[in-house]
Amino acid sequence: MGANLVPIVRNFAIQTKTFTPQDCAVQEGCAVPGSRKLLRFDFLCWNAGNRNAHLGSPSQNPQWYVFSNCHGHYHLRNFNDYKLYDCRGRVRTGLKQAFCLMDVERRGGTSPRLYTCSDQGVSAGWADVYGAGLDCQWIDITGLVDGEYVLEARTNQSGIVREDSYGDNFTWAGVRIAGSRVTEIPAPCYPEDCVGFNPASVQAKNVGGAWKVVDGAHWMLDFGTNRINAQRARDVIRHYSFDSMCFVGRPSPNRRQLMMYFKVGARAPRGPLRGEDAISFNPSNVSARKIGGSWKVMEGQMSMLDFGVSEANARKAVWIIQHYGFRYQCFVGRPNAPMMYFRC
Repeated sequence: MGANLVPIVRNFAIQTKTFTPQDCAVQEGCAVPGSRKLLRFDFLCWNAGNRNAHLGSPSQNPQWYVFSNCHGHYHLRNFNDYKLYDCRGRVRTGLKQAFCLMDVERRGGTSPRLYTCSDQGVSAGWADVYGAGLDCQWIDITGLVDGEYVLEARTNQSGIVREDSYGDNFTWAGVRIAGSRVTEIPAPCYPEDCVGFNPASVQAKNVGGAWKVVDGAHWMLDFGTNRINAQRARDVIRHYSFDSMCFVGRPSPNRRQLMMYFKVGARAPRGPLRGEDAISFNPSNVSARKIGGSWKVMEGQMSMLDFGVSEANARKAVWIIQHYGFRYQCFVGRPNAPMMYFRC
């Protein structure tokens, strides 16, 4: 295990603020002059791994930093990213954010505070915290209608910190906006991570000694030396007419997808397919639970998916299962199946 940065958001508030051209936020590109309505929140970048994430001083890596004349110190550029979605997929994006990556809040670690703005990083068990009151720590929601939304927050978007796992660099939180009030709620929806393809062109092909399922020049699934399983996966895709391949928690440390599912257009596939390896479950009984330090998707006492430290991924997986009404979890090539799919 190594460094593993996991985002957390909390303490939502709405502020109306008037900016002038002289304000630092305007000069740094994260606000425009005038009266603006801002959704503010704390953002934590928690190192849930067992090794420190160390970037060093800005003078050692000037390509990663920009000097803030207003604030008088160097900021790490293109590191965190915020988006606010409605359930039709429309999005508001946070403007330019720049950060000092340092130890601010202890979250279970035992090491002393090590990192500051002059020597940047996050120690194992510590979190960098950008409080809701800081400049640029917002999404501008001026003109946004009242309603329910989902905030997506991402850390290490540029990948400059080497991590043990990058699949838990996202988190999501639901917010209900009503005038000048905001309430945190369960996420009403989630943006999905899907790749489209043409099922008619999918083939099982030996590529460099490994049997892969490919769509033209793009490989989708890797079955190693197992030709039969690769051909079976191709047949499954063609039988159901899958045309998009979706993920929660990619990429994982061991290159196995933590959750993989397929869709037919915008719909869930319906079965069955003779001979498929399928486990039935009741979607209304599926929940995200922390068991032994790991966030799992469970149906009663049956463990379906394991997302490690990522509560966000586990809750997103539960939403997807219940949103599509999946009733079967299916595999090709167990154990450690290269292909997982869900169906009704």
